[in-house]
Amino acid sequence: MTKHMQKADSLFSKMIRERDGHCVNCGSTHFLQCAHIITRSYKSIRTDEDNAVALCRSCHTYYTHRPLEWMDFIEETYPGRIRALREKALTYQKVDWKKEVERLK
Repeated sequence: MTKHMQKADSLFSKMIRERDGHCVNCGSTHFLQCAHIITRSYKSIRTDEDNAVALCRSCHTYYTHRPLEWMDFIEETYPGRIRALREKALTYQKVDWKKEVERLK
């Protein structure tokens, strides 16, 4: 992982936690984390605002170990988002992480 990708991840996580302000599953405001809808390994959507929500640590752990329930929750809460993200993810666009850091600042 490059230093620019790490910085982008950090800025992105902070942005998502501030944007949502609470766990989108249970409503808690404690121990918020940035939860990606589709795995961060798809670089073209790694810092896409539609690809993440804030979850509390407990809900994040729960859904991490239950990916089918996670997909059901996302589809119920944000209809059509998984399909749209999947299409973006499969474009495999190269990311300029230095520019992405600047965008996220």
